[in-house]
Amino acid sequence: MTLHYRFDDVQIDLQSFRLLKAGKVTPVEPKALNLLIFLVENRGRLVERREIIDRVWGDAFVTDHVLNYSIGQLRKALVDDAKNPKYIETVPTLGYRFIANVEVEPPEETAGAAKPSSLVRIPETDPASQLGSAESSSAPVNGEIAPEHPSLLRRYSAVLLLVILLAVVSSFVLWFERHGSLASSGATIRSLAVLPLENLSGDPSQEYLADGMTDELITGLGQIGALRVISQTTAMQYKSAKKSLPQIAKELNVDAVVEGSVVRSGDRIRIAAQLIAAPADKQVWAHSYEGDLKDALALENQVSSAVAEQIRIALTPNEKMQLAGARQVNPGAYEAWLKGNFFEQTITPESEQKALQYYRQSAQLDPSFAPAYVGIARSHNYLVDQGVIPFGEGTADADAAVAKALDLDPGLGEAYSGRAFNLLRFHWDFPGAERDFRHALELDTNASNAHEGLGTYLVILGRFDEGMQEMNRAEDLDPLSARLKTNYCEMLRLARRLEQAIAKCNAALELAPDYWWALETSGEVYEEKKEYSEAHKIWTKEGYDAPTMAVWDELHKVPGAKSVFDAWLNNQKGPQNPFFLSIAYANLGRKDQAFVWLEKAYEQRVQIPEMINLPVDPEFDVLRSDPRFDAFLRRVGLPPQPSVYLAQTW
Repeated sequence: MTLHYRFDDVQIDLQSFRLLKAGKVTPVEPKALNLLIFLVENRGRLVERREIIDRVWGDAFVTDHVLNYSIGQLRKALVDDAKNPKYIETVPTLGYRFIANVEVEPPEETAGAAKPSSLVRIPETDPASQLGSAESSSAPVNGEIAPEHPSLLRRYSAVLLLVILLAVVSSFVLWFERHGSLASSGATIRSLAVLPLENLSGDPSQEYLADGMTDELITGLGQIGALRVISQTTAMQYKSAKKSLPQIAKELNVDAVVEGSVVRSGDRIRIAAQLIAAPADKQVWAHSYEGDLKDALALENQVSSAVAEQIRIALTPNEKMQLAGARQVNPGAYEAWLKGNFFEQTITPESEQKALQYYRQSAQLDPSFAPAYVGIARSHNYLVDQGVIPFGEGTADADAAVAKALDLDPGLGEAYSGRAFNLLRFHWDFPGAERDFRHALELDTNASNAHEGLGTYLVILGRFDEGMQEMNRAEDLDPLSARLKTNYCEMLRLARRLEQAIAKCNAALELAPDYWWALETSGEVYEEKKEYSEAHKIWTKEGYDAPTMAVWDELHKVPGAKSVFDAWLNNQKGPQNPFFLSIAYANLGRKDQAFVWLEKAYEQRVQIPEMINLPVDPEFDVLRSDPRFDAFLRRVGLPPQPSVYLAQTW
């Protein structure tokens, strides 16, 4: 029998069923090692995919995706490059060929030794029948005569029985590692990330489909309250990432990852997914689902339910209802909605207008598809923020769209979150915003944007510790979002926790060095810390010119900076932003002019989303002791300034 296979510095020890590289044990899953043994035994020959699956996995239901995963494991273990392979050559669409030279090392021949298969399996024959044939036979074995003395025969029989029992036990252990790991892995999986699904359609234009279905899978799993699920913004950072699954899991601080692929052919789609436990890089579950595009939401919910079952998480009745209640959707409407999601991720006025176009198209093709109206509301809000759509027109359309979504689906968490943002940022309805944010989180505790919105609300009310707890939860779910970290930085600035604010802005800039909002906010925090040279370095990156920085220096009390603002204002042509002028005059201590321009900013609905920060914004500290400030807050419907501020002298 064969004891070892060797190629280069790699050794397959069949006796102990281990893979060694440079003399050190290299961990691989049992099925992957069996796969390697099978390829080595058939070296030089093209082995078709179906033959491999039948030989290595037997009767188990296994998809091509599982085979691809095992091949990937072997390439990592062997340090083999798929494009320039030394060991495993891929023959596209057909199978694989082992191409390295292999040394076969037989052991010393032993009388009475059985010849096992190199692939480790639970024996198909009855051990008792094997034992009986060995005991009764005196035929030559390996060219020698078996002993005939009864005592010697019993001794050799006992040895053979022990060998067989060890083989059975070893096979069972390997089987249990593969199949029995569900319970053991499930007991510890309470957090996971869904990596971007791979587009296997052979058409790059179908990327929007894979990305959109990734988002939906995250949303479906996010409804499971006992499970922490990383948000889509962060998950998409790993698209095409050349990192191992254990490394990704460690970076995201999750117990497991879900990865898979999407294949589309006409209006038929196939989703293949597998759950990998970290850090052992062990496959817990794998399956594929196929159906029509109109059934895509149901297919994604099936994946979510299967994952929950595999990791032994008990679903609440409401969660079961949500995952079981996916409706069919018009294929064209679903496709348009996916395209809207795709363009929305770019976050530019141009891409958001395209997203709005597709969301509207989706609603027209299927007027009962609630997520399309949520998308319409989000796009309108963004375009109002950017000044592309007038305030009144845009907010009215956003309100109508989100109301339609909730009318169609009262259990849609993202619709409540969308309405909460509208109520907070555009209507200043603080009780309504809190109600909707909390209800959104009851429906989806993994909604990072709802945690962020609730955190913003709490900070504006001066409940800083509670607000930061919600911002922490949002960041825990979306750790790679530069936008979220920048907003966190802004909330810390409003709470006057400037050192923490700088750290958070720096973290945002590590992710996106040229992100304008992070640069602007960071510079402002440095100015408030009176670290003016640092502020200038940051603002120079953003593109501020010297006169603009000089204006901000005067507003933030840089020694020697005088009359710069007035000179700058006299040189400006056309009307200026009234909210900026209110900030400027407040910082300069010209209270009367500050209140005049504050009133104009409110009347003209200029920068309404930014004005909600007035109760806590340090830019208006000089006005806090003036009775007109509290009166203004009451009259326009903003919360009063925190009581702790009233005792301070600004």
